[in-house]
Amino acid sequence: MRHYLSFLILILMPAIQCMAQASHDVPSDNYGMVKTNIKVSYDYTNASISDHFNARVSYEFFKNKEFTLTANANYNSLHADFSANDLPAEYCQQTVNMNKTHLYGSLGASASFRSQLFGRPFMAFATVSTDWGDKRFQRVAGIAMGLFMLRANRNTQFGIGPLVLINSTTKIPAFIVFMYRHRFNDKIALNLYGGMFGLDYTPTKSDLITIGGDIDVRSFYFRPGHIDLPKRCRYTNTNFRPGIKYKRRLATNFYGEIQGGVILKMSSRVTGVSGTKRYFEIPMPTRPFIQIAFNYAL
Repeated sequence: MRHYLSFLILILMPAIQCMAQASHDVPSDNYGMVKTNIKVSYDYTNASISDHFNARVSYEFFKNKEFTLTANANYNSLHADFSANDLPAEYCQQTVNMNKTHLYGSLGASASFRSQLFGRPFMAFATVSTDWGDKRFQRVAGIAMGLFMLRANRNTQFGIGPLVLINSTTKIPAFIVFMYRHRFNDKIALNLYGGMFGLDYTPTKSDLITIGGDIDVRSFYFRPGHIDLPKRCRYTNTNFRPGIKYKRRLATNFYGEIQGGVILKMSSRVTGVSGTKRYFEIPMPTRPFIQIAFNYAL
């Protein structure tokens, strides 16, 4: 679920900043500020889950003063190589069929609504996607969220609101989320939102350095072929990644990005496709990572 929240914040943050009349040095490649966004990334870590390639595209096909409708697609390639010690004694790699390069992705659409509530900015957002993996359709997932801005001016934005899950991957259907951004001056800003935080330093209009952390979620579908497991399973690896990121505008509408840090495991588990029943946990050591990305935004 957290990767949907991260995607949601990428859409909402630029619009919130515009409503608060923020300065024009806000990076313009975030979803919601551009009509077309294409991003490819590759990251590597020396562990059981490595060599992750991701490509995503978002296209805004409708926009007016209140509404925005966006179509999006996401593709992933992820290599898994678990050892015999990683799995419980009753399972093995050959039996559960996890060790290989997994291809998976999603197709979906999102909608956002911007208005005023009690004289303050208010935004609502919903997204739905169809997930595929292991050469077949797997599930439909999505979220709906409202965000009421308690404060929204050029230097400070603070909002809070409900988030409701419209999929079957968790037993908690709704909870409260918040976002906070404060600009200390033209070069330094603090961001807190959706399990992520960052201290941004903008030395020039073409460079951005962020020290902070984010929550990263990787998952793939597989057919274990084991009598004690369902015919189709889902592996999900959730991590917290503190580190540093450097982003540079390489050309008009084109950005390069490099990020490095440490991966700290939050959960690593095998469930059914719906995610409601957990079958076993897989250990995941703390390890360094490096990620390179290129982004085209128009």
